[in-house]
Amino acid sequence: MAPKRMGLLRIRTEIFVGGEWVDISLHVLNRQALAISWGRRDYSSRVTHTKVSPQINNKGGLYSTRNPYSPYFGQLTQNTLVRQSVQLPDGTWEYLQHGEIPSWPKRWDLSGNDSYMPVQTAGILRRLGTGKKALKDPLRRHIDAHGPLAYWPLTDGESAIQGAELTGNGSPLRSVGVAGSFFQGQPNWGKGRLAAWLDPVVELPRETNGYVTATMSPRTVSAWSVDHVVNSYGPGNVTVLELYDTGAQSATEPRVQWQIDEWGPASFNEVQLRIVERLESSSSAALLTTISDPGIYDGFVHHLRLTVADNGAGGVSWELFIDGTSAASGTRATAFRPLEQALFRWALVEGGGIPAAAVPVGHLTYWGDNPPAAIDTFRASQGHARERAGRRIERLCAEQRVPLQVIGDLDNTPVMGPQKPGKFLDLLETAAAVDGGVIHEARDDFALAYRTNRSRYNQGM
Repeated sequence: MAPKRMGLLRIRTEIFVGGEWVDISLHVLNRQALAISWGRRDYSSRVTHTKVSPQINNKGGLYSTRNPYSPYFGQLTQNTLVRQSVQLPDGTWEYLQHGEIPSWPKRWDLSGNDSYMPVQTAGILRRLGTGKKALKDPLRRHIDAHGPLAYWPLTDGESAIQGAELTGNGSPLRSVGVAGSFFQGQPNWGKGRLAAWLDPVVELPRETNGYVTATMSPRTVSAWSVDHVVNSYGPGNVTVLELYDTGAQSATEPRVQWQIDEWGPASFNEVQLRIVERLESSSSAALLTTISDPGIYDGFVHHLRLTVADNGAGGVSWELFIDGTSAASGTRATAFRPLEQALFRWALVEGGGIPAAAVPVGHLTYWGDNPPAAIDTFRASQGHARERAGRRIERLCAEQRVPLQVIGDLDNTPVMGPQKPGKFLDLLETAAAVDGGVIHEARDDFALAYRTNRSRYNQGM
């Protein structure tokens, strides 16, 4: 189908239906100028979405969404993709815009003979700008993007009585009282502050002892990792993460318990890793490593990870990470099995004049064979502090699954502080403002584009 001629310019209009681009240029009416609004208005700090208002000939109901005789029946949905291009004097085509058609309004004159659709196409910024809900915090978005086997963010709010598991592969995390009943000895849900850039989590209250526990569905894996994030300051604080595998605890097959002990600075100022192997009528325990002065009892947010893998020789290799760095590793002649239960204990009672303090804890995560690098998860827990502005824009778009085109060197942009809560476009604009670059819409794809500040200098004419 030949494109429509408008004066000295030839404009081609295509819609994406049936998995391909279809040229509808002959059906775009030529009775009004084709106006395209694109870019940043005067005195505006933000680029607005592209707008084009073509009128489409709808004679015979060809573009009526409910016409079963139309070849496009069932395909002209809300936000159908559309693109327009112009033919240059040398015969080549250049894209004017890529957008979408939010709706298909029908209009006709009094005679009923002139049936048309005054559609208004819109660029990708329109959709991205709808809604007013802030994004989840940087750590939550990082974890969601990498597909954990089970995940308890523990950001359930002050009215919660348990911590929801988000993947569907585990039970809620519940408190257990001294009588062994669920929901007794409740911690302070929604009152823990890991950091200003992270959503509130559960707080383990001072002058209390207790534990919370959850189960996870057994999975076929050859390695697993478990993360948790804490902010512990009290000199007398003691917190313990216990992880139990799927062993039968029979006469011949032990149930293995991996245990991370966190002793505050007035206790031992250590992090210890232990293993306990329980048979039906006996058990054995071993201290695998002690990390002295681990630097995590300072009132700031810290990330810990334990990784255990099948070493292919009937045993396991293990590695303990603190704040993204390997703190200790080793092997053990213990059969590898996946996990089925996690339990977090606390003892925050002052004793012998040594004070304790409440402990915010959150983002308990069970990973399979391919977890994100521990250093990347730690950086997310720090709000991606010292991330380049251009790289922040790139990461946010990747997390939001928004296509991005880049003009310039993202690594040649300034560093930023922690990423604070905010809406998607607001976070992009904040990063762009730090660099002095421009967020806008790509013309040759339904995508965002970012031009760095440095790339704006010495442009060709």
